[in-house]
Amino acid sequence: MVDNNEVSNLSRALVRRRVRRVVRVIREIDVWSVLRVGAVFHLALYVVLLVTSVLLWNVASATGTVDNIESFMESFGWDTFTFDGGALFRNVGVLGFFLAVLGTGLWAIGAVVFNLIAELVGGVRVTVLEEEVVERPDGL
Repeated sequence: MVDNNEVSNLSRALVRRRVRRVVRVIREIDVWSVLRVGAVFHLALYVVLLVTSVLLWNVASATGTVDNIESFMESFGWDTFTFDGGALFRNVGVLGFFLAVLGTGLWAIGAVVFNLIAELVGGVRVTVLEEEVVERPDGL
Protein backbone atom coordinates (compact mmCIF):
# COMPACT_ATOMS: atom_id res chain seq x y z
CA MET A 1 0.00 0.00 0.00
CA VAL A 2 1.29 3.48 -0.94
CA ASP A 3 1.33 6.17 1.71
CA ASN A 4 -0.10 9.61 0.87
CA ASN A 5 3.15 11.24 1.99
CA GLU A 6 5.11 9.14 -0.51
CA VAL A 7 2.78 10.21 -3.34
CA SER A 8 3.08 13.83 -2.25
CA ASN A 9 6.88 13.62 -2.13
CA LEU A 10 6.94 11.93 -5.53
CA SER A 11 4.75 14.64 -7.09
CA ARG A 12 7.01 17.31 -5.58
CA ALA A 13 10.01 15.58 -7.10
CA LEU A 14 8.37 15.61 -10.54
CA VAL A 15 7.27 19.22 -10.37
CA ARG A 16 9.75 21.90 -9.40
CA ARG A 17 8.72 25.47 -8.81
CA ARG A 18 10.97 28.24 -9.92
CA VAL A 19 10.51 31.69 -8.42
CA ARG A 20 12.19 34.76 -9.80
CA ARG A 21 12.01 38.37 -8.77
CA VAL A 22 10.95 40.71 -11.56
CA VAL A 23 10.68 44.49 -11.56
CA ARG A 24 7.74 45.87 -13.51
CA VAL A 25 7.06 49.53 -14.29
CA ILE A 26 3.50 50.85 -14.42
CA ARG A 27 3.58 53.74 -16.85
CA GLU A 28 -0.07 54.11 -17.84
CA ILE A 29 -3.51 53.18 -16.60
CA ASP A 30 -6.24 52.89 -19.21
CA VAL A 31 -8.80 55.55 -18.35
CA TRP A 32 -11.62 53.74 -20.15
CA SER A 33 -11.03 50.62 -18.04
CA VAL A 34 -10.99 52.69 -14.86
CA LEU A 35 -14.24 54.34 -15.94
CA ARG A 36 -15.95 50.99 -16.56
CA VAL A 37 -14.74 49.40 -13.31
CA GLY A 38 -15.63 52.53 -11.36
CA ALA A 39 -19.12 52.64 -12.87
CA VAL A 40 -19.82 49.00 -12.00
CA PHE A 41 -18.38 49.40 -8.49
CA HIS A 42 -20.27 52.60 -7.68
CA LEU A 43 -23.57 51.38 -9.13
CA ALA A 44 -23.29 48.13 -7.14
CA LEU A 45 -22.52 50.15 -4.01
CA TYR A 46 -25.48 52.42 -4.81
CA VAL A 47 -27.87 49.46 -5.06
CA VAL A 48 -26.54 47.88 -1.85
CA LEU A 49 -26.89 51.12 0.10
CA LEU A 50 -30.36 51.74 -1.30
CA VAL A 51 -31.58 48.27 -0.29
CA THR A 52 -29.92 48.65 3.12
CA SER A 53 -31.59 52.00 3.72
CA VAL A 54 -35.01 50.55 2.84
CA LEU A 55 -34.47 47.64 5.21
CA LEU A 56 -33.30 49.92 8.02
CA TRP A 57 -36.27 52.23 7.45
CA ASN A 58 -38.67 49.28 7.68
CA VAL A 59 -37.03 48.07 10.89
CA ALA A 60 -37.11 51.57 12.41
CA SER A 61 -40.74 52.00 11.41
CA ALA A 62 -41.74 48.59 12.78
CA THR A 63 -39.98 49.11 16.13
CA GLY A 64 -41.46 52.57 16.62
CA THR A 65 -38.17 54.42 16.38
CA VAL A 66 -39.52 56.74 13.67
CA ASP A 67 -42.51 57.64 15.84
CA ASN A 68 -40.21 58.29 18.81
CA ILE A 69 -38.04 60.65 16.75
CA GLU A 70 -41.14 62.46 15.44
CA SER A 71 -42.50 62.95 18.97
CA PHE A 72 -39.05 64.04 20.18
CA MET A 73 -38.94 66.70 17.45
CA GLU A 74 -42.47 67.84 18.34
CA SER A 75 -41.29 68.41 21.92
CA PHE A 76 -39.09 71.24 20.60
CA GLY A 77 -42.13 73.26 19.58
CA TRP A 78 -43.23 72.02 16.16
CA ASP A 79 -46.96 71.45 15.88
CA THR A 80 -46.51 68.46 13.63
CA PHE A 81 -43.33 66.76 12.53
CA THR A 82 -43.49 63.70 10.30
CA PHE A 83 -41.11 61.81 8.07
CA ASP A 84 -42.39 61.00 4.61
CA GLY A 85 -40.73 57.69 3.75
CA GLY A 86 -41.47 57.91 0.02
CA ALA A 87 -40.01 61.40 -0.32
CA LEU A 88 -36.94 60.40 1.71
CA PHE A 89 -36.40 57.34 -0.48
CA ARG A 90 -36.68 59.34 -3.71
CA ASN A 91 -34.31 62.06 -2.49
CA VAL A 92 -31.75 59.56 -1.19
CA GLY A 93 -32.02 57.65 -4.47
CA VAL A 94 -31.34 60.73 -6.59
CA LEU A 95 -28.52 61.89 -4.30
CA GLY A 96 -26.96 58.42 -4.32
CA PHE A 97 -27.08 58.23 -8.10
CA PHE A 98 -25.34 61.60 -8.42
CA LEU A 99 -22.71 60.48 -5.88
CA ALA A 100 -22.13 57.28 -7.90
CA VAL A 101 -21.60 59.32 -11.07
CA LEU A 102 -19.34 61.75 -9.18
CA GLY A 103 -17.26 58.90 -7.70
CA THR A 104 -16.83 57.29 -11.11
CA GLY A 105 -15.75 60.62 -12.58
CA LEU A 106 -13.25 61.15 -9.77
CA TRP A 107 -11.72 57.73 -10.42
CA ALA A 108 -11.34 58.60 -14.11
CA ILE A 109 -9.79 61.97 -13.29
CA GLY A 110 -7.44 60.19 -10.87
CA ALA A 111 -6.33 57.85 -13.68
CA VAL A 112 -5.67 60.81 -15.99
CA VAL A 113 -3.66 62.58 -13.28
CA PHE A 114 -1.68 59.38 -12.62
CA ASN A 115 -0.90 59.07 -16.33
CA LEU A 116 0.32 62.67 -16.48
CA ILE A 117 2.52 62.31 -13.42
CA ALA A 118 3.83 58.90 -14.53
CA GLU A 119 4.81 60.43 -17.87
CA LEU A 120 6.87 63.03 -16.02
CA VAL A 121 8.60 60.73 -13.52
CA GLY A 122 8.78 57.52 -15.55
CA GLY A 123 6.13 55.45 -13.84
CA VAL A 124 5.88 53.39 -10.67
CA ARG A 125 8.28 50.49 -10.14
CA VAL A 126 6.74 47.37 -8.63
CA THR A 127 8.68 44.25 -7.65
CA VAL A 128 6.76 41.01 -8.12
CA LEU A 129 7.62 37.34 -7.71
CA GLU A 130 6.84 35.25 -10.75
CA GLU A 131 6.25 31.60 -10.00
CA GLU A 132 6.97 29.21 -12.81
CA VAL A 133 6.15 25.50 -12.68
CA VAL A 134 8.63 23.33 -14.53
CA GLU A 135 7.94 19.63 -14.99
CA ARG A 136 10.89 17.30 -14.91
CA PRO A 137 11.19 14.54 -17.46
CA ASP A 138 9.96 11.12 -16.30
CA GLY A 139 13.46 9.64 -16.37
CA LEU A 140 14.87 12.02 -13.74
